[in-house]
Amino acid sequence: MKESTEHQDILIRALLLFMAMLLMLPFPACAKPVERAPAVRVSAAPDSVYAGERVICMIRVQHSEGLLAALELPDSSVLAPFCLVGRNRSSSKPAPGLAEDRFELEFAVFGSGKQSIPQFALLFRDPEGHVTGRTHHRPQASVYVKTLTPSGMNELRPFKPPIQPEFPILLLMPFLLAAFALAGAVLLALFLVKRKVRLFAETVDPAQVAHRKLRKLGSRLSGGLAPVECYDQLSGIMREYLERHYHIRALEAVTQEIERDLRKLGVSSFDAIMTLLKQSDLVKFADSRPSLDESLKSIRQAEDLIGSGRDGGG
Repeated sequence: MKESTEHQDILIRALLLFMAMLLMLPFPACAKPVERAPAVRVSAAPDSVYAGERVICMIRVQHSEGLLAALELPDSSVLAPFCLVGRNRSSSKPAPGLAEDRFELEFAVFGSGKQSIPQFALLFRDPEGHVTGRTHHRPQASVYVKTLTPSGMNELRPFKPPIQPEFPILLLMPFLLAAFALAGAVLLALFLVKRKVRLFAETVDPAQVAHRKLRKLGSRLSGGLAPVECYDQLSGIMREYLERHYHIRALEAVTQEIERDLRKLGVSSFDAIMTLLKQSDLVKFADSRPSLDESLKSIRQAEDLIGSGRDGGG
């Protein structure tokens, strides 16, 4: 009985030892997705610029799908001589289980010589927002900055005012010539028109013009025209006739000047003409009030004077 009990204890101990060994064996746990180490590539274009020009820096980050990458840049004092102008981000999935984030940074570059792209940090988060990693990067890409000032220049030159451009005379010559030609053509046209009008006026018989105007004046007088107005128009018709027929200044001259010029010419009807002109002056300036019959008589006298002057030739 005692041996049987000892035998059972041995079996129990062996069983416990076996179970303990089984527990110590490595059992495969729930398989976790294999995380890739982030791959970072940095490029800059163009690789040579003048001071103040723009450079596009492209940062490509490939990492495991499910992670979110964020780019962190230092402050402006560390970025110098680079000045951040703009930034853009895009994402893609180039392969199953792989994601790629592209950060496009636009810098304005200053200074001179070779300038390395500023350092940056990448922050990775899981879909729940927990930070899973943070890496710092110092890119090997660089940009060569050229200056507009020659390197051998070590002193400031005196300031010179800008040179004023010369007036483009040659460009304006066609327009000036066209303007002169147009002005000459206008003057020539005016001269020809004036000459034609003068020749036409010389060919018109002033006696015929005066007779036609006197007939119209007589008709208007019979139609109710006031004698005072009749004498005023009669004086104008006679003065126009005298000026064109005898070539003296009569329209703008006073009666005494007309009398002097006609006396010099020895006009045969001198007395009758002067009587008619002086009678018109009395009506106009001395408040003389002729009757209708006197006005008609004066018109007939003027017609006779003009007819005698044409027949006798002055």
